[in-house]
This record gives sequence, structure tokens and C-alpha cells, in this order.
Amino acid sequence: MNASPGRVSLLVMALAVLLRAASDYSYALSLSKRSPLLKEPFIVTFEVNQTDPSKVMFFDFGIKSGDALFVHRLDRVVDEGYHARKERYIYLLYPLREGEVEVGFDLLVRRGNDELLSSAFTGGRYNVKSVETDDRLEPIPSETVSTRPLPVAAKLVGRFSMERRIDRRRIGSHEPIYLTVKLDGVGYAPDLERLDLLPPIEGVRVFVDDPQIRRRYANDGIHVEATFRYALVSEDDFTIPKLDIEAFDPEGGRAYRLEAPPLQIPVEPVERSSLVERRESPARIDSPLEAIGSSLLSLALFAAGWIGALLFQRLRALYVTPGGGEGEWGRRVASCKDAKMLLKLLLLEDPRRYEPWISRLEDALYTGEAIDLKKVKREVLNGR
Repeated sequence: MNASPGRVSLLVMALAVLLRAASDYSYALSLSKRSPLLKEPFIVTFEVNQTDPSKVMFFDFGIKSGDALFVHRLDRVVDEGYHARKERYIYLLYPLREGEVEVGFDLLVRRGNDELLSSAFTGGRYNVKSVETDDRLEPIPSETVSTRPLPVAAKLVGRFSMERRIDRRRIGSHEPIYLTVKLDGVGYAPDLERLDLLPPIEGVRVFVDDPQIRRRYANDGIHVEATFRYALVSEDDFTIPKLDIEAFDPEGGRAYRLEAPPLQIPVEPVERSSLVERRESPARIDSPLEAIGSSLLSLALFAAGWIGALLFQRLRALYVTPGGGEGEWGRRVASCKDAKMLLKLLLLEDPRRYEPWISRLEDALYTGEAIDLKKVKREVLNGR
């Protein structure tokens, strides 16, 4: 069957349009590694240049992430030359699966002209509107990296150092001891929260603070500074177990371990006799007049104390601003949604100062007794 001249001419015109659309820019794509180790970083650089000076063009490049690939854009540099736009993208990638991993790309090209660009300026008070462009996703062939397995079953991949310390070597019964673990280095670090830095200890109640993790992304990987804090409470002596994390440094090609020795924590019991009030002799019997005088004196002291407390609350309300330290503490206490959260906050803040409320919260948690959380919060704030 022969095609008619009209259909042939239409096909030639369509091909010409596609060729023009595909020939108005050029690009270069490079990968710093083709066979990285598992969780070893590599860099993808993409440069795109406008080659058709008759158009106004914009670009947007991205890399598809997923379960097999961690992707983070490090930089985008734009040279807004007149009808000669150039853009450069730099991405940090980590392969998260062994074997062949496909790296897919998205390139959005927006095409317009000077007329469309000038029509975006309306002359009104808000004299700019969106530029109308012809937006198309351009096909960029994917690349494949061959991910090699690690030589050891490492929990951390990169160059890391660790420090573990406690605030004291001996505690009293029901007194908390604070354990801090600091982890610094560069490597694959998005899942640090999953590290088992403190396994369960029999007979010890552990309160975990939210980890403080700072990340900075660079060409050599993810730089991280992480701090993990724990409060440990026990009635008897206990041992904080040895910490041993296997790690691997892809750059140096070496396996190493982050270690901390076990820590013996002696717990001094509280003497029950110290909790009982002792009296060597019965109370003295006062005469009626002495009793009346003592009652009046007590009443006067009570009235003076009540008035002083009222004046203190009024002055505190006048001079303590919501943005000050009291306001911040109040917000932290108010944000506690249950007794366990409030107990953890008080333990981490100052266990000696808040000991009465800590004891009440502990009793309620471990006996199942109902507690008026709002009332406890008010008492904590008024007693601070």
C-alpha cells in the first residue's frame, strides 16, 4: 500500500518538529563511580546547555530515589545567559542494595519565547505573572551501577568516632544516672536512630531522650554529629553493658569497631530509718494561755505567708514574659501528653528539684493508679 504525498509531507513535518525539539539543548552526564560498595557514596553530575538562541528555555533535572537508592541534591548552578541558559546539577547518591541498581533521571524542559516572556509583565501593582511555556519531560537514558557487597556485616559505613560517658560513678536508690553517647563522622547516616546503643538492662528503668542529630551533606558523604541521652534508674547495683559496633570505611578499605567498655554502677540503698521521725520524749503540754498565743502566732505567720505568696504570683505574672525561660519551661511541661512523657522531662531536667512529682508519677505508672496530670503540671510549674 502506497502512502499519499499529503501524508508523507505531514510525516516529514512532524519529524522536523521533533528534531528541532531534540536539538535545542545538549547535556553531559557523569558518575564518579560505576561499581561502588554498598552504602558507599558517589556523585552524579549533570550539565545542560541551551543551543537554540531563538527560544527562552528553563530546565529542571532530578534523579529518581527509592528503596535501592538514597538521593540528595547538593548543588544547582544556573548561568542565565540571554537565550543561552546553562545549568549544572550535582547529586550525592548511596546504593542501598547489592547487585545491579538502576539510576533513573527526569529532565523537564520548559520552552517559550520573548513574546511570552514580555507578556508576563502586566504593568499593574503586582506586575509579574507566570510565564506560559511548553513543558515537556525529555527522555534521558538511565544508568546502571553494580553495587558490591561489604566484606563485613557492618552496622555503620563510613568514618566514625564514638564517645560514651556518664555523669557520675555512684548513685542512690531511685536516683537517675545520665548516660550520653556521641557519634561523629562522615558516611551513610540517615538511619542512626536504629542503632542499638543501649540494650535492656534487667532491673533498670531506662528513659530515652529524643536524639539530637545534625547532618550536613557534602561531596564525600553525609557529615553527622549525633547525641543520644538516657536516664537510668535502679534500686540495686547494675552494669551498663559493653558497646560494640562493627563499622567499615569504604575509602580506606578497612573494617573497624567502635567500642566502649562495660560500666559498673554501685547503687547506695536508702536507709528506711532515715525516713522515720524519731522523738526521744513526748510533746510538752502548754498552758491554755500559751496555747492561745501559739495559735495566734501561727495564724499571723500563715496570713503573712499567704499574702507574700499572692504578691509573688502577681509580680511574677507582671515581670515574667512568655518568651522568657519560664515561658519556655511552661511550653515544655504543657506539651507532655501523658505521665510517662512528664516523668522523662523531669528526670532529664533536674531530678533533685522535682523529686516529689517524680515519685508520684513513678508510683502512678507502675501501680496503674489514675493521676490528675493537669494538677501535677500546675504544681510543677508553681514549684519551679
